[in-house]
Amino acid sequence: MLTVQVKLSIEDIIGSLPNLELNEVEKLQSALADLKNEIALQQAIKEGLEDIKHGRTTPHDVVMNEIKSKYNY
Repeated sequence: MLTVQVKLSIEDIIGSLPNLELNEVEKLQSALADLKNEIALQQAIKEGLEDIKHGRTTPHDVVMNEIKSKYNY
């Protein structure tokens, strides 16, 4: 997995390449956004698993009641 230091320097690398066409820059930026989303998703999953491990959960019926209340269902 890429480190934060490497991930942050990718934007600098893209900006330093003078011969890129606009569509190439857009493709690279899209790939970078996908990478950031993947890292965020992995972190969220890891946090969720830690919550489960430590008993920080909410019963299904409580969550459903909150949803129904919020959306007047």
